[in-house]
Amino acid sequence: MARDVIKRRGGGDASLLRRLNTVAVLRVLHERGPATLTEVAAHAEVSRPTAEDAVGELLGRGLVRESGPPDGPRVVGRPARRFAFNADAGYVLGIDVGAHKLYAVAADLCGEVRAGQRVALDPQAPAPQRVSAMRTALTEVAELAGIDPADVRAIGVGTSGIVDATGRVALSGHLPGWTGLHLPTELAGLCPGAVLVANDSNMAALAEHWCGVAEGAADVVYILAGRRISAGILLGGKVHPGRHGAAGEIGIMRSMGWYDTARLLRDGHAAGEDLVHHLATGIAATVLTVDPELVVVGGGLSQAGEKLIGPLRTRLADLCLYPVPVEASTLADRSVALGAVRLALDEVERELFTA
Repeated sequence: MARDVIKRRGGGDASLLRRLNTVAVLRVLHERGPATLTEVAAHAEVSRPTAEDAVGELLGRGLVRESGPPDGPRVVGRPARRFAFNADAGYVLGIDVGAHKLYAVAADLCGEVRAGQRVALDPQAPAPQRVSAMRTALTEVAELAGIDPADVRAIGVGTSGIVDATGRVALSGHLPGWTGLHLPTELAGLCPGAVLVANDSNMAALAEHWCGVAEGAADVVYILAGRRISAGILLGGKVHPGRHGAAGEIGIMRSMGWYDTARLLRDGHAAGEDLVHHLATGIAATVLTVDPELVVVGGGLSQAGEKLIGPLRTRLADLCLYPVPVEASTLADRSVALGAVRLALDEVERELFTA
């Protein structure tokens, strides 16, 4: 109906209609994979000539490529041409900024990881040294993947601390000199696209929803448990940072027990009764507030597997109104960097699919 209204208006609206149709065709190829023009037209709800025009434009822009025939029995006669979204039409980078390490990842526009780069850091390294290491790691991971920096469409950054909507670290108690840094400015010039910055726990939660144990779950609490403990929250499949970017930072309340949990972890204690008790207290407070479908435990503590997760489920069942599934992350120490990749991909997709 909306397209019919546009058709009845002037040339400017006709140009908008063409852009809308082109975006619809691109979205179909991005989401559904290789398809013939007839299939594209049907799924995009446009005429076949319109689909052909849109595909021609997208081929010219490098966003679509011609695809080979599908697997299976060969069809008699000349097969219909097939087209696919071109995942190599650009790339994104993601980086996890921790106290002891950096982990940078390069991926194509379908999210396939092309290279990864780990860099050890002194936890007391001053901010300029850490930023310099970030710039080097991002540059080197692009080189490892064979990516021209000019083809990087966005960079995602996951960092500890509270991050505001502009990418400024509003508060960080773990990285020296990190509070107040505006990371998009610090990383300027690395790529022609945007630099997006978010809290590391939120990025880990986003990664679990994208390609981890939380796939298909809309409301998720992610617990990043290692040398420190924090939570990331997804509501309706979207990161919930809160008004100030501080959602999930209940670890600052000593009564929640997470401070004691972090102390036990730093002192090398295994997943014993005291650790489970303290960890469960903070998780239960979050669960009772959010009422999630799933709790995911990540970070170094997740390596304990069922030795931790089993007792934690039992304790949470006692503390919460309803039993909540609890799973250990399968992404290991890649979760924050992969979440940063997903953040960058979301930005690129907004640009691609906006008429």
